[in-house]
Amino acid sequence: MMTSSLSRKLTTLAAGTARAASISRPSPAHTATFSSTARAAFGPDFDPFESSAPAPSAPRAAQAPATTSGGGGGSFAARPSASSSSPASSGATASNSASTASPFRPQLPAYGKPVFAPSYALSGEPNPALLWNGGKQDGVDWTTTWKGLGEIVTTEEQAAKLMRPLKPEEIQIKPDGILYLPEILYRRILNSAFGPGGWGMVPRGPEALANNLFTREWGLVVGGKLLSIARGEQQTFAGSSMATAAEACKSNALMRCCKDLGIAGELWDPQFIRKFKTDHCVEAWVTHATTNKKARRWRKKDAKFEYPYNG
Repeated sequence: MMTSSLSRKLTTLAAGTARAASISRPSPAHTATFSSTARAAFGPDFDPFESSAPAPSAPRAAQAPATTSGGGGGSFAARPSASSSSPASSGATASNSASTASPFRPQLPAYGKPVFAPSYALSGEPNPALLWNGGKQDGVDWTTTWKGLGEIVTTEEQAAKLMRPLKPEEIQIKPDGILYLPEILYRRILNSAFGPGGWGMVPRGPEALANNLFTREWGLVVGGKLLSIARGEQQTFAGSSMATAAEACKSNALMRCCKDLGIAGELWDPQFIRKFKTDHCVEAWVTHATTNKKARRWRKKDAKFEYPYNG
C-alpha cells in the first residue's frame, strides 16, 4: 500500500512538472514569429531569448556603417537597412538604402543603472537624462558643453544693471563679519538685465554628499550660451531636508557664477569691505541665551542681535 501511494505521488509530480514546462516554454510557431520581429528591429544577430546579444559576426562587422551625428558632437553607427544587406538588390537600391537609413537608436541602460551616473560629467559622453528633441537640445548637452563661453556681448544698459553699485541697505553681514548679498537679489539683478526666462542654471554633474557637505557643479546659461561654471556647497545637519540643501547649493553656485558678470563685486574688494564695516556695522559682546557664553559678534548699526544672542 505504501509503495502504491508513493507511486501515485511520483506520477502526479511528474505530470505537474511536464505541464509547467509546457506552459513556460513558448511554442515553436510563437518563438519563430517573435524572433523574426525582434531581429527585423534590432538586427539579424539579436537573440530575444538570451540575456545578452552575441558579438556581431565577421561579415557584419566588416561592413562600413553609416554614421549620424549625435547630441554630444560624436558620431554613432546607424543600423543598416534590410535592403542594403541583399547582394541581389545592391545596385538598384543602393541610393534608396543610403537615403532611408534608420535613425540612431540609443541603447537602453542596464536595469538598475542610474540614468545620471556619477561619472557622466567627466566621461565626455552625452547624458541621456539631459538630452531633448530625440537626443539633443539644439545639439547641446549641457552636462559637458562649453558652447558660447566668452561669446556673450552685453549692451551698455545691461552692463549698467549688472555692475551697478550696491545700496547699503541691500548688503547684509553675518555674525562672523562676512558681508553678503541675499540670494534673491542676484536673481532680481539677472531678471532686470536679461529678463525673466532669459537665463537659467543647468547642472554640470551629480549631487555629492560627503562629511555633511552637499555639493554640486552648476553652469549659468544666458541666451542659450554658457557664461560661467561654479560648484555650490551647503552644510547639512542630522534631520535636515535634502531638498532644502539642494536648493541652497544651487543658490550658492549662482552667487559664485554672478561674480563673472560683475554682480556685487564690491563684496570681494578688501578696501570696500573695511570701509563698509566701519561706516555701517558694529562689533559687540553678546551673551548666548542658553549657555551664557560671551562672544564678539557683528551686526549692522541699524539692526539688533537675534536669538539666541543678547547684547
